[in-house]
Amino acid sequence: MNMRRRWMIAAAFLALVLVVATFPMRLALGLSGATDAGITARDVRGSIWSGELVDARLGVLPLGTVRASLSPIALLGGDVELAFSRADERLGALAGRLHGNNPRGVSDVSGSTSMSGGLGMIPVDTIRFEGTTVRFDDAGQCASAAGRVQLAVTAPIAGLDLSRGLSGPLRCARGRAQAALASQSGMERLTLSFDARGAYRAQFSINVDRDPAMAAALAALGFRAGPGGFVLATSGRF
Repeated sequence: MNMRRRWMIAAAFLALVLVVATFPMRLALGLSGATDAGITARDVRGSIWSGELVDARLGVLPLGTVRASLSPIALLGGDVELAFSRADERLGALAGRLHGNNPRGVSDVSGSTSMSGGLGMIPVDTIRFEGTTVRFDDAGQCASAAGRVQLAVTAPIAGLDLSRGLSGPLRCARGRAQAALASQSGMERLTLSFDARGAYRAQFSINVDRDPAMAAALAALGFRAGPGGFVLATSGRF
C-alpha cells in the first residue's frame, strides 16, 4: 500500500470519527428509539459522546438534568445503550444505563429520585436504587431483575413512622419484575410488581399486633383486614 493511499484511508477514518463525535445527541435519541424506551427531556444538548438531557424523565420518574452518552458500538449493532449520570447537591447522585432493546430496560442503576404521585393511595415519596437492573424481552416478559430498591414513605399512615423506608431485592416473577420490600421492624411489607409497559400492582400490608386503635385508623384509610394484618392494594402506571 503506497503512502498516498494510507493517507487517504487515515483522512477518511478521521473524518468519520469527527462526524460521529459531533453527531447531535438530540438526533441520535430520535433515531435510536430512546423515546420508545421511556426517555423524555425538556431539552437535549451536546453530542452523543457528551450530551446533556435537561429535566429528563424515565416514564413518570423525574431524573433531573443528567449527563448522557450513547454507546456508538451498540448503535452500530442496532442497539441503544445510554449511560446517564447526575451529580446534584439537592437531588443527590444518580447513575445507570438505559437499554432501548435486546432486551430493553435499565441496568446498574444507583441513586434516588422522587416518585410523582406515589403509588396510588400509598404515599411513597422517593425511590432509591442500589445496583438495580430490570430488563424485558421483545415479548414483554421480565428477562432479568437484580439489585435492591428502597421506598420512603414520608407521609404518616395511621401514626406509623416509615421515613426509614421499606427495602428489598428485585427478581422476575411470572413474567413481571417484582420487589418484595419490608420495613426494618418487618411489621410493614410491600410487594410491588410491574410489567414492560410500566403498569404496576402494589400490595401494602401492616401487622397491627391486635391494636384496635391502629386497626380502626387503617380501616379508615382503605386498608382491609386479612390473614397477614391489614392490606391496601393499588395499581397504576409509572
